Amino acid sequence: MADAFQPLTKALSSWIGAHVSDGRTIWLAVSGGLDSMALFHAARTLGGTFGVLHVDHGLRPESAADMAFVRAEAERAGWPFLWHRVEGLADSPERRQAGLEAAARAARYGWMAETVGAEGIVLTAHHGDDQRETRLLHLLRGSGPESLSGMKAFHRDFGFLLGRPFLGSSKSELRSALAEAGLAWREDKTNVSPDFLRNRIRQELIPLMDSIRPGWDAGLKRWGALAGEWRSHSEDLLARSSSSEGVLPLDWLSRAPSPLQMVILWSRHFGFGPSQASALFDLSLEGTEVGRRRCSATHSVTRERDALVARPLDAGIDRSPRSWQPDPEAADGRAGEMTTPDGRLSWRLVSLEAEHRPNPADGTAELEWSRLSLPLMLRPWREGDRMAPLGMSGTQLVSDVLTQRKVPAVQRAGQWVVEQADGRLAWLVGHRIDRHAALQPDTDGDRLCLELRWTNTR
Repeated sequence: MADAFQPLTKALSSWIGAHVSDGRTIWLAVSGGLDSMALFHAARTLGGTFGVLHVDHGLRPESAADMAFVRAEAERAGWPFLWHRVEGLADSPERRQAGLEAAARAARYGWMAETVGAEGIVLTAHHGDDQRETRLLHLLRGSGPESLSGMKAFHRDFGFLLGRPFLGSSKSELRSALAEAGLAWREDKTNVSPDFLRNRIRQELIPLMDSIRPGWDAGLKRWGALAGEWRSHSEDLLARSSSSEGVLPLDWLSRAPSPLQMVILWSRHFGFGPSQASALFDLSLEGTEVGRRRCSATHSVTRERDALVARPLDAGIDRSPRSWQPDPEAADGRAGEMTTPDGRLSWRLVSLEAEHRPNPADGTAELEWSRLSLPLMLRPWREGDRMAPLGMSGTQLVSDVLTQRKVPAVQRAGQWVVEQADGRLAWLVGHRIDRHAALQPDTDGDRLCLELRWTNTR
């Protein structure tokens, strides 16, 4: 058996030597099919500290027999065996949203991440034929150019080290090794079902292309290598920018081999697919209005003056108005506090002595009690809101005040105002007091002041 598996054992040994420096258990993802059993027996021939992971997706009646087959092989090798059954995958929201294959992949790797932990190592049996199919699959789906680089030999995208030592081997090599050694594997009938695009690529498209131009896949491989170089360069730029905080500086785009590709790589972390990349790229163009944005299911991306900024959508956040009425005659009416998703407003009624000097801090507002129209309301600002800022003549739009204060567009949804019962604003919270509600020069000695304090929590 050792001779039959020599090329595969060499590939496996080379991968382990390059990526594993200690004696940790290396887990093998084994379904029982031809490819994974070739990986299993190559590891058995090599020797070392291995374990077996098996996932039953609950989609085929014979899946229990597959699990039993893999368990028996693991026990024969003396290796630990862990398995997981995915329940309800066929009717899951993930399947309806992303498709069966994507949902199964997410469930599979999610369980592996929980099982092996961040320091774990998992190997799969993906091979060169899979790589060729993957590139064609991405091409047909219109994926970004970086996807043409295909599957990586290793990565940590799922929260652990995932390795693919057989990407330089062909499926025929795996089949020959098993056949020559007289070893068994399980057949998955879904691998020939025309319901899956990958199967049709394997069974129909690739044979047709082979007949039209033999050796065509060498060009696809070169194309993939070039795409991989573009991707690596763009990822290096992103790693050195502030993009990990959801900020993509516009000047970094000009340094990328392909600015559009960089937008694709950056935005995928915020729920955007390649088909949405052109709209996002348009936000980066010169002349685009600051504040314009695009949304995925989870995030918004907003154009700022010198960057694109991603931020989680505020779905489920309660920004409804909060009303209250201070009352100097009531025991509980002289002080209180309100909490919002963006900050905390505390208030109190205080008696001021003569020659009191107002607190100039942005987070504090001192309002003339006798000039206020009650009750008061704390609410998010709205387009069209106007106020008469203290120290200025006339009125201004709140939006203009926020611009003058250089509040980034992505933060404007979290700005609040204090509105009086007659509709006039008393305070653009944290920024400007309306001069009609502001504390007046002391002419009568002692008087009441409504003191407001705002603490940002975002």
